[in-house]
Formats: sequence, structure tokens, C-alpha cells
Amino acid sequence: MSEKSQEIERLYNLWINSREDDERFLIGWLYSSNPIFKPTIEGISAYMAYRNLPEERRIDYALYSSYLFDLFFTLSKEELEFVERNLPPYPYISELVWRNRNVSKEEIEILKRKLPKNPIGAKKLIEEKKKILEKYGLITDEYKYISEKRKENDWKDFRKVVSIFYGVSALETYLLTHDINAVFLYLLTFPIPYHVLKYFSLKHPDKNLRRYIDSVSLLYLLGRSPTGLALSTLEYAFLSPMVSKIIEKYWYSDKFPDYFRKLIYKSQIIISGLKTREFDEREIREQLYNIKLESSSIPKFALDRFKEEVDNKIIEIEDPRKVLLHPWAISWFRRKVVAVPKGKEIEIVDKEFVRKLAKLEGIFLNEMEEKIRRQPTEYLGLDVWKGRIVFTRDVLGILPCQIDDALTYKEGYTAILGKKADRILIGNVSLPNYL
Repeated sequence: MSEKSQEIERLYNLWINSREDDERFLIGWLYSSNPIFKPTIEGISAYMAYRNLPEERRIDYALYSSYLFDLFFTLSKEELEFVERNLPPYPYISELVWRNRNVSKEEIEILKRKLPKNPIGAKKLIEEKKKILEKYGLITDEYKYISEKRKENDWKDFRKVVSIFYGVSALETYLLTHDINAVFLYLLTFPIPYHVLKYFSLKHPDKNLRRYIDSVSLLYLLGRSPTGLALSTLEYAFLSPMVSKIIEKYWYSDKFPDYFRKLIYKSQIIISGLKTREFDEREIREQLYNIKLESSSIPKFALDRFKEEVDNKIIEIEDPRKVLLHPWAISWFRRKVVAVPKGKEIEIVDKEFVRKLAKLEGIFLNEMEEKIRRQPTEYLGLDVWKGRIVFTRDVLGILPCQIDDALTYKEGYTAILGKKADRILIGNVSLPNYL
């Protein structure tokens, strides 16, 4: 077993063996970057943001959210409250739902299987899992609608890219033949018929007819351009994920200078269809301050502390287009380290933020530093960094666009979970057991 797998198993058992809700919640929060807890926190935050929107606007957010998972649409009110109170590992939520719906052990084993790297095998397993989920009503009509709209949206994005290729190919044809009829013939014998078939496939309500049209379009593509089909399969099954991973890996390296990162980020925003506007911090702060929560699992003090920090500008808000934290991210919640305990002393490592606090308090920098050393949790949150407790501040990234109210709610909700964790952590005496 790899070191990573051992750590995942350790954290899973640590959470399972904890008895109190607050203790479990704290474990989930402190290890929120771990693969078993990250989908839980991101997923419930995205789902709450989705539910907070007016019904007619929910699909707009669903098209762009990477964390709006189908699992949360199947949860009952009691199950959702359980997730809010405990922040369980994501696999645990799945198993909880399967057990509550009486899914057989054999079917659960199929659902737990990892997708193979082979795209044909992966597609086969996806279909097998889909049949089981549909059998027990674990793919809701609401999420089916979202999935169909996402396919349609992905196709629109794909058309924007391939239209450039077809335009260049048509121009090459004209330059070689100097015959406009040859260009029309090229467009009419391949791109136009194929894309018309795909358009009808996406728009027609009858599933059986859609499958038939997809089969015809695939056969047409195979017959008209077998090489093109092979290249497309290679590109989307292997090359695209590989390129994405390379971009993410080297995002902060010298291989990606600022102008190149800005170009990549701007390009993906344009292709996605998001309509951005000028960054207005005051407007975003107002949206954050007006967040409403109707949950017995989130204590009032967490919401109050969050609003106080938003109002006092202790919580920082940044424009993703300038920060370029991640090539594909349009919003985020993160924490920056401000002070680090060293023995009995507290070392301040973020002087600029402390200077900002001093200005807000109307006192000198050295006085503010002394106040933080005496009572750090009055101004700062708590988190785990490199295996030890540190004092932190919240930073939210929000892209100003047509869904920024949903992005604001999602990241604000995550920050409020953090305020709850801070309070639990301050009064927790058995913390070393978690580290």
C-alpha cells in the first residue's frame, strides 16, 4: 500500500472511530485538502449555493460548477444535516446512501470499482454503474436535466474550437483550388451534416431517437473520416487530460510566465461562455454579508463571526484573473498563515496583514503584534499547516460574472464552516490525537 493510501485509510478510520459530531466535523475540516474530505466540503458548499438560487437560475450555476455532484441530490433532509454536522469522508456518504436504499453487497462492490484508464472499459463500467443507480432511484430527474444541459453546453464549447479548425481547412481548400464551390463541397460533405446531426441529437426529447441519431453520426464520421475519428478519440480520451495535468503541474513554474498563464486563463473563460465584468470588491462584500443560512447544523456564532470579518475587511477578497491561483478555477476559499507558534512564543509571518489590522484598529503596528501574540484567536482562525496548528486568515477568490452570487455563496458557506471549526478547535484539548 502506498504512503498516500495509508494516510487516507488512517484519516478514514480516525473519523469513523470518533464519537462526537464536533470531533468528526473538526477532523473533516482540518484535513479538507485530503482526497476523501475535499469532495465533501466542496460538494456540500456547491449544493447549498445551488439551492440558494431562484429555481430559474439554478441551471446557470450548474453548468459551470465542477463540484455539484449527483450524490447530494439524492440525500434526504436528515442525511444532508448529518453531512453538515459531521463532514464525513466522501466515500462514507456514498455507502450511507447505498445502505439506506438497500443496494445489494454485489452492486455496492460494482459501484466502488475505480474506472480503468482504458476509455472503452471505463465507458462500460460507467454504464454498469448507471444502471444500478437508476434501479434504486439514485439519479434524480433534476440531476438528469443538469447532465443533459451540460452535454449541450460542452458541445457548444466544442463547436467554438472546431469552427476555427474548419475555417482554416476551408481557407486552405480555397487557396489550393481557387474555387469557392470546392469550399462549399467540403463543408457540405462533412462538417455541416455531422454537426446538424449532433444538434438534433442534443435537442430532441426522445432518448431512443437521440441514441439512434448518435449512432448514425458516429457511423457517418467513421465512414467520412476514420482518421479524424481516431485522432478525436486520441485527443479527448488521452491528450486532453494529459495536457490539463501538465498545465496544472507546471502552473507556477518558469515554464509558465505570467503572460502565458493569463492567456490560458482568459482563453478558457472565453470558451466557457462566462461573461466577466469589472471587479467590484464592495459589491461582493455586500453579497457575502447578506448570506442567509437556515440550518440547525451551523451555529449562529459562526455566521456572526463571518459577517463581522467581512464587514471589517479582515476576510480578503481577490480577483481570480489577477491572482491566477489555478488554471480552471473561477472561485475559491483558502487560508493564509499569519502567525506560527514557536514554543511559548508566537511568531508573526504576515506583517502586511497585521499592518492592515493595526490600521483598522487605529493603533501602531507593534501594539497590534502584541495583541495578536496575547490573544491570536480574536482576529485569526486556526488550521493545520505542515502537521502543526497555525493562526490563519481567510481569502476568497470570486470571478465577477453572471453567476458570481452563487460563487459568493459557495465560498462564503465554506468560510462559515471554517468559523465553526475555529470555535471547536479553541476548546479542544485532545487535538494532538488528530495530527
